[in-house]
Amino acid sequence: MTNNRAAGGGRRRAVLLGLVALLSLAATGTVYGLLYARSSDFDERCERGLVTGGGHLLETGASWLPPDAWCRFEEQSVSTTPFWALLLFYALLTAVVWSVTALARTLRPRPYSGLEWQPGHGQGW
Repeated sequence: MTNNRAAGGGRRRAVLLGLVALLSLAATGTVYGLLYARSSDFDERCERGLVTGGGHLLETGASWLPPDAWCRFEEQSVSTTPFWALLLFYALLTAVVWSVTALARTLRPRPYSGLEWQPGHGQGW
């Protein structure tokens, strides 16, 4: 006889993990979109002289993960992404990976690898 309460708990856990994965993925996408919109034309503004820095412009650059653009001047560098946004982005990305991994392990559980289990004998021999 199966334990309906335990079987329902597994489905409930899978649904909750799925929702957490979906919400963290949506939050990561939102932060990524905001950072991308903020850094989309930053290098052009640096080259036109609209961004102030120390001295002459040496180089501009951009990265796609996380979306960031920077301008390197003689005395300092200016970036579009503040440090707290980088921390938030990587924390949300980590939450996505953890929740998707937990969801996958819930939906496809491994056999119990405790000390009682031996191949060919089944559990509780």
